[in-house]
Amino acid sequence: MKLIKIYFSVLFTVFLFASCEKEIEFKGKITEPQVVVNSFITPDSVIKVHVSESKFFLEKTDSFNSIVNADISVLINGVLKEKMIYSASGIYLANYKPVVGDTVRLEVKIPNRNDVSSQTIIEPAIQLIDLDTTKLYTGKYPIINYNPITTKADTIGYYSNYDCHFKLKFKDEGAKDNFYRLTVRTHTIASNGRVSDDYFFVFDDIVSGKTTSSTVGPPTSLSSNQYNVFSDELFNGKEYPLTFYITNSTAKLFPEYEYLANQYGDSGQKEIYVNLQSISKSYYLYLKSRDASISSNGFFSEPIQIHNNIIGGIGIFGSYTSNVFEKIDL
Repeated sequence: MKLIKIYFSVLFTVFLFASCEKEIEFKGKITEPQVVVNSFITPDSVIKVHVSESKFFLEKTDSFNSIVNADISVLINGVLKEKMIYSASGIYLANYKPVVGDTVRLEVKIPNRNDVSSQTIIEPAIQLIDLDTTKLYTGKYPIINYNPITTKADTIGYYSNYDCHFKLKFKDEGAKDNFYRLTVRTHTIASNGRVSDDYFFVFDDIVSGKTTSSTVGPPTSLSSNQYNVFSDELFNGKEYPLTFYITNSTAKLFPEYEYLANQYGDSGQKEIYVNLQSISKSYYLYLKSRDASISSNGFFSEPIQIHNNIIGGIGIFGSYTSNVFEKIDL
């Protein structure tokens, strides 16, 4: 009897939502498109800016209109440096590569639109001290190859699994608030010559804000920080050992099956590139708010406003400075 009641309840709920579906005419004010400016600059590259216009949220198209007639001035420390040149698809290019300490300002003028501006500061690179590595073997499992001729599944070798734990020690500047982003690239050169890059890693340090649930029941996944950003709130002005790890595996084929190395990628050299970026506060707030927006429960949660630092328009103008620590042949 209980099963019948539950079944009826589910059917009633589905029917209720289906019967309440109704198309409602929008009677509000349709807002005019705003100028959208997006740019992330770094000393490693010339300044690049994308300019487009926003669209009304009820528009069915997924594309955004590029603005091709913008007049963009680049000011360095308050002095006009150059005018940007239009390239393609709403992208404007400058010749100047910013340097650490520069205050870079963009002033955008578009016919029949309000003026738009923003600025950011190029932060100094972080002082990296040391990168310690601990490799922990976590087991192995067989490599199975199916032979269509003999219709047999043969064990031709083994994958060895391991976790490679890192401790990156760096020095934080204590005179101001600092903001960081961590990226890790695993570059593999297999013995068969195949080259690949993998950007997956687990950021398990306390500063990441990722914690597991302590409630009763199955543990939940780590809280979101998909852009791996953090501030110096917990270690301002001190040396700090940042922890993270990668999971990886190497393939080892039995000698009689080495001719299949091109298919299974026998083990080779691995290079790890750890990039601890010093990022501007606006870039940090933008990534935090964007992450919160993507991770929200949509219909059942409050809307998240993406951080915006464009005066007279919308978008983000941020900066970052990279400092790469390389580890070879892990």
